[in-house]
Amino acid sequence: MRSLKENFRKKSKSPFQINKKSIYGVMEIILSELKNIFIAKLNKEMTKEKRVLKYVLSKGRKNDPENVLEIIDECGYKKFFLMNIGDKKGQILEEYIISSKAKNILELGVYLGYSTIRIARSINDEAHIHSIEANKDFLEIAKQHLDFAGLSDKVSFFQGKASEIIPQLNTQYDFIFIDHWKEAYLHDLKLLIQHDCLNDGAIVFADNIVLFHLEDYLNFVRTSPRFTSKFIPTLREYSSSHPDGIEISYFNK
Repeated sequence: MRSLKENFRKKSKSPFQINKKSIYGVMEIILSELKNIFIAKLNKEMTKEKRVLKYVLSKGRKNDPENVLEIIDECGYKKFFLMNIGDKKGQILEEYIISSKAKNILELGVYLGYSTIRIARSINDEAHIHSIEANKDFLEIAKQHLDFAGLSDKVSFFQGKASEIIPQLNTQYDFIFIDHWKEAYLHDLKLLIQHDCLNDGAIVFADNIVLFHLEDYLNFVRTSPRFTSKFIPTLREYSSSHPDGIEISYFNK
């Protein structure tokens, strides 16, 4: 863990500027979401998230996390946009989870449990995940995905806003994965610090930094003496052209 930290610069280079591709990426997400909501209501169909669950339960292999991830990725690439971290960035997440040897992990934003599965399969038997999701329907789907993948014993789920749950956690974490409401990134990170939820050297792994142009968050982790940060350029989940990025920050207690 120390060797990784030594490779980090105090101030990372700024991510590439928001351009037409990243703007189009956000617009594509919004239009896709509106289209799916409209079609579901018009035809009285189940939501795309419930359709993903149905596909996993009918086509997947029980207790096979890799197979569950592959099916969700297939839906993300071929059927409709999904707000998962995706396969490419998901691999980076797992690499940092494994190298950190984290025992207490906090996940802000669960959605369908995709990243939860990636984290859960990468930790040892002594480690545990606390996962917070505001949307009740998404959380129920995530629980079923984790149960089907055989990993539910590694996760404790909390339903509600992170800002309301964080003060109640009473836990210090080694690894924080942030992928919930983008405008809440900075507020909730500061709340974690305020309530002493970060161990010294804790890794904060924040997704979608470029796609949603999170300047306030970046300015904070890159200028605060309590963080050492690194930027990793990526593409948006399930995209071959839309820019995105991950900010990885070490906490100095």
